[in-house]
Amino acid sequence: MYARRAGDKELTFDFGSGLIKDNLLMVDRETSSVWSQLDHKAISGPMKDTPMKVVPSIQTTWKFWKKKHADTRVMVVEGKHGSPYRYHDWTPGKKPPKKRATMHNTANLGLGVSLGGESMFLPFSVLDKAELPLKMRIGGQSVVIHYERKALTAWAIDDKGKLLPTVLAYRKGWSNFHPETKTYCKE
Repeated sequence: MYARRAGDKELTFDFGSGLIKDNLLMVDRETSSVWSQLDHKAISGPMKDTPMKVVPSIQTTWKFWKKKHADTRVMVVEGKHGSPYRYHDWTPGKKPPKKRATMHNTANLGLGVSLGGESMFLPFSVLDKAELPLKMRIGGQSVVIHYERKALTAWAIDDKGKLLPTVLAYRKGWSNFHPETKTYCKE
């Protein structure tokens, strides 16, 4: 759950109970609109077609985050409890399927980066063998890729150390939204 601005509204998001094109769905609490993580917009509900601003963030384990940021405080919303990801196929206009939990298949997990009209997918399986941090150019911009295997996370910064907007995704889901993507493979 996190809050983001979409247009003039501040919204609170929870994970949705489904996938679209093999990628995560989110639902906002205020309007119950369904949002596509990689399409960056609402795909159904009162906010349909409203764009969502992508903000830099790191998705990781609590253990890794707490080690790096020991002074972190956790926000608890009374009456709301988190739940694990639940993956299903879902088609807009159809009722989402009943929930059933499945396991992550991390063999195809990686970091998706899209800058300056160029998209790159960096599989964790390749980052496992790469000399890190990894320096490259994406969309004409200098990028440094960081990866932490035990924390199941990766992120990108620019040449000034500023966190860039990226997403952890499965290869198929990333490619469905970025068909022109390049896939990093260690030389």
